[in-house]
Amino acid sequence: MGIFKKNHLPIPTGPYIVSCLDLMTEFSSEGIFLRLHYPTATASANSEQSKKWVPWIPHDKYIQGFAFVVGLWTFFLRLVMWWYGGYMHIPAIHKGKLLPTTQRKNRKLPVIIFSHGFGAARFLCSTLLTELASQGYVVAALEHRDTSACATYYYQSPAHRDRDERTWIPHIRLEVGAKHYTLRNKQLNLRRDECIKALNLLEEINNGNVSNNISNTSIDLSEFEGQLDLDKVTIMGHSFGGATALLSLSSDCRFKQGVILDGWMFPLKEEKLEVPQPLLLINTPTFHISSNLTVMEGFVSRPPDAHRQLYIIKRSTHETQTDTPFVLGYWLDLFKPKIDPQLGSSINNSLIIKFLKSHTDSPDDITRELQVLSEQSERIIEGKLPSPVPPRKGFISLLA
Repeated sequence: MGIFKKNHLPIPTGPYIVSCLDLMTEFSSEGIFLRLHYPTATASANSEQSKKWVPWIPHDKYIQGFAFVVGLWTFFLRLVMWWYGGYMHIPAIHKGKLLPTTQRKNRKLPVIIFSHGFGAARFLCSTLLTELASQGYVVAALEHRDTSACATYYYQSPAHRDRDERTWIPHIRLEVGAKHYTLRNKQLNLRRDECIKALNLLEEINNGNVSNNISNTSIDLSEFEGQLDLDKVTIMGHSFGGATALLSLSSDCRFKQGVILDGWMFPLKEEKLEVPQPLLLINTPTFHISSNLTVMEGFVSRPPDAHRQLYIIKRSTHETQTDTPFVLGYWLDLFKPKIDPQLGSSINNSLIIKFLKSHTDSPDDITRELQVLSEQSERIIEGKLPSPVPPRKGFISLLA
């Protein structure tokens, strides 16, 4: 029970303290909005750090959006969040200094672009993203403006920004029917475009052009100049973000490998794509209906010589790869036995870090992750896709 208590998501296990900041481009909905996670200093015990942690919910509009997506009253969802999770924080310092080159052997920092799922936001997978940043990655988590996010916003002008007058883009429900695929595919293409814009932005920042950020003029991005390794960029996504990552990989060869977390394949079902880049697919056993697996199998098998790694985490659910088990508890598959949230997250993150090590040569030491995977091997199924589950009702039926 966390009411009135300042709680936090799991502390990242990597050697570095994590910082984050929000970046926005253009005074219109045509720009992009993302949260940048990055390592800031060698980790050490310091009770003062927690005072600088970022609130998990940045604005009440996001709670309203979550409630709308899942069909609950806002006051009820807010009450459950306070009761279960308390005043939840992300263990990341706001706008900290970038990790000095002397603390990373003068190496550039590898980059990940992250795409969130249906009804989510830039902060919903913060447990995963802060873990990656603590291992030395720079992770750009988009907040998509295709109306699939629970909520997002932009500023219409510098004056609106200075007064913090936000133009909100609410989540829009789409009816399942004849036009459902066409509309979802349109959203998917917009999401892909935003991922490419995010990579373009990071390239500009790495080249010393820091003028494009309009969200906060006090942010100094010049310290990122020349510090990003953009030769081995990873794109990663959860659910709808998994499909977004696949389309991005097929569209832009600058993305060198992909991580697909319980990917929702419906928006891709009529696309004729091949993804030659290496892929890691981590699935849960309770999410995938038959049609979803059919599309996923196509990406696994084509092209035939492509590198693929497939895993299923036993007793995980579609929520396990997000923060919601720590904030709200498990809600999906309510009466089925579930993996402990911390353990499920640890297995998921260890699989990702092991994959990234083989393709980006980072982080230096994955001894802990290999130990987790060895000790928890009975909870992992390797080399296959999940068995299909029957179609659902309610919120999860929208992902059909």
